[in-house]
Amino acid sequence: MKRILLLSCLIFAALSNASAYVTVTVRDSISTNTTWTCDKQYLLEGYVYVTAGTTLTINPGTIIKGDKDTKGALIIERGAKIMAMGTLGNPIVFTSNQEAGSRDYGDWGGVILCGKAPTNWTAGQGQVEGGPRSFYGGNDPADNSGEMHYVRIEYGGIAFSPNNEVNSLTLCGVGSGTQIDHIQVSYGGDDGFEFFGGTVNAKYLVSVGMWDDDFDNDNGYSGKLQYIVAVRDPYSADNSGSKAIESDSYLSGTYSGIPVDLAKMTTSVVSNATLVGPLVAPTSTAYNDQYVSAVHLRRGSSMSILNSVIMGFPCGLLIDESSATYGSTTANIATNQLQFRNNIIAGSANFPSSTTPKIAVYVKDGARSLTPTNTNADSTTGTPFTPSAGPLSFFYDAANANRYYATSSNVRLTNPFNLLNPNPIPTSTSPVSYNVSAPHSASNPFDPSMPINYDTTGGGVNYNVPTVPPNFLTSKASDAFFTNVNHIGAFAGTTTSATNWMNNWCEFDPNNAFYDTICYVAPPPPTAVTDLTTIIPSGINVYPNPTSGNATVAIEVRNTCIAKVTVMDITGKMVMTIANTEVKKGTQSFEFNTSELASGMYFMNVTMNGKTRAVRFSVAK
Repeated sequence: MKRILLLSCLIFAALSNASAYVTVTVRDSISTNTTWTCDKQYLLEGYVYVTAGTTLTINPGTIIKGDKDTKGALIIERGAKIMAMGTLGNPIVFTSNQEAGSRDYGDWGGVILCGKAPTNWTAGQGQVEGGPRSFYGGNDPADNSGEMHYVRIEYGGIAFSPNNEVNSLTLCGVGSGTQIDHIQVSYGGDDGFEFFGGTVNAKYLVSVGMWDDDFDNDNGYSGKLQYIVAVRDPYSADNSGSKAIESDSYLSGTYSGIPVDLAKMTTSVVSNATLVGPLVAPTSTAYNDQYVSAVHLRRGSSMSILNSVIMGFPCGLLIDESSATYGSTTANIATNQLQFRNNIIAGSANFPSSTTPKIAVYVKDGARSLTPTNTNADSTTGTPFTPSAGPLSFFYDAANANRYYATSSNVRLTNPFNLLNPNPIPTSTSPVSYNVSAPHSASNPFDPSMPINYDTTGGGVNYNVPTVPPNFLTSKASDAFFTNVNHIGAFAGTTTSATNWMNNWCEFDPNNAFYDTICYVAPPPPTAVTDLTTIIPSGINVYPNPTSGNATVAIEVRNTCIAKVTVMDITGKMVMTIANTEVKKGTQSFEFNTSELASGMYFMNVTMNGKTRAVRFSVAK
């Protein structure tokens, strides 16, 4: 198909350090090798396809905007390549074309990569969800769809209908020849990263404020991920049930997972994840009731989670046993295909009003269950977990070396719940980076700058093991892809050599980021954790949700200020002003009536000190 590039010579006046730039409007298809340079900006209108045999190269510091009206999206088709070569100081930015302060969930369609690697579709291929023409899948596990380094994708992805969504970054049948690292997705309208089959591996992935799941994988995905981070907005979740990780093997149109098809199951492996949920500790445990769990393994998945920190979710691990139509999830535990080892789960004790922590929960015949209400009692779950009695004994099995802490604060990360400046680095007394247990002494604690050493001779002078150590000797973790580090979670401990690898290239306040510039340079991160948190609402909750008549919006505010509260429809049109008044420090509520609004999705916008935050709610009549 013919490529159309329309130069629209939109010259902007210089603002502070910005220079005038030309906006290149891109539509339809790119069918010859093309390079996008940082002295221009690029606007995606509608679905933009990079066709087979074509390479799209994007230089460091280039800004690409997705058009809101046409739900612009970039689709790399089978046989095409993307070479998005950002750097630490000059990341590539995909973002909304809306002005600062007005960007919102699902403004545009996101980035989609299609490859020729295997999937478990019985037809050998599948079509991309959400409406694109493109197909994916094949028989080349080493297929190469290009490279993506130091790339941000903001406000991309939208759910057009149930099970018909595009995501911030969608990887469909992408092969292991593709190189993916240092990617941040923020405030997407559906999932952050979704892997539909394929074999691609990736490191250093960050998901912030997603509407649905952070990391979703299915269709026989067999890749490996290391150093992944999820930070959730407590008040934003999807009515399909939001999780940090969701994994499936089988569904309609794939192989069934009945014994003859076991080779087609999802076998992905995650190591060194830090997943920070909606139960903000210790200040608040209020959260959107659409949150389900941190990890949801279902429909015959044998995904493994290793060496990770999971905190602040209403449920830690939800094991979902499939109906007889599909392969068994729990059978993969018995065969050691599904592993959950050397992990911390913390702060899951408040679901919803129970005092029983939902650490590991079993749901039978509930592949779409949204609420893990089953008890943890092993006696009620029976033999599917053999040799364990049930989900709790599986979690606590000594061979799995998992640990539970009643509160997230027990994990002692620096400031993980701050959406605008998260700092998940373990403190000097974190179980990730410290140990005073025998044969240690307080004068000889774990040294995070040194390798792990289990030598206990000589009074343990060489012994160097944290309270919760990693394990890279298991069948799933010993793969050469994984970097054998001395810590669980995505970040090393507090030493002079410890670094926060999210610094410089990540952006945690994208709604107010300045993009009217050429050759984007990432600003330094805030120097104090309070730089941004005092000037926006720290929490917005609309209830009931969905609503059909009278409703309430509750706003949690850290400092007294003027707040404007409005309702926008799905097109961005303001349909109601609820308040424009001074709000006091603390929580303030406003009632409003939705009887004159049509059924559908809406956004509750709260503007304070020139900055806006929004949450989604629905009207159902």
